[in-house]
Parts: sequence; structure tokens; C-alpha cells
Amino acid sequence: MKKITTLSILFISVALVAPMQVSAATNAGIKPRSFFYFLDTTFENVGLFFTFGSEGKAKKALEYADERLAEIEAVAEEKNPEAVKTAIASYESRDALNSLSG
Repeated sequence: MKKITTLSILFISVALVAPMQVSAATNAGIKPRSFFYFLDTTFENVGLFFTFGSEGKAKKALEYADERLAEIEAVAEEKNPEAVKTAIASYESRDALNSLSG
């Protein structure tokens, strides 16, 4: 009886904790007006190049697209139109690259 209770508590706690890890918001990271923004996008391109399999590439590209959208939201809050244009252009170029490779 004690084993059943322990297992029940374990399964319930796992069921409650697992969805919390999935719902984390994407961080904007380095913003487009930063001096290091080109490094951020360069490392993303290198990461995509060394990712094997179409499913892995798609998953990684989706993560990068989420980051680009978070960057757009972050710079829009700063009311910096040039940074917003840069972030949108980066998002659109990433989207165009993904449609060509896919």
C-alpha cells in the first residue's frame, strides 16, 4: 500500500511539473541595435549548418524565429523604429532561408 501511495504522489508531481517547463517564454537575447548582434546571427547560422536532419534543423530554426519575434517585441517597446526594421528584416530573411532549404 505504501508503494502505491508513493508512486501515485510521484506520478502526480511529474504530471504537474512537466508542463511548466514547456511554457517558458522566449528571451529576446541580443537586440538588433547591439554591436554584437551580428555574432548572435552568425552563431545561429553556424548552429544550423552543423545540425543534421531536417527535423532538427526545423526545430532549431523555429527556436531562432521565436527569438527574432521576441527581439521585435523588445525593440518595439523601446520605441526605436530603426531597430524594429532591422529585427523584422532579420526575421523575414530567416523565414526566406527556411523556405528555400525546406
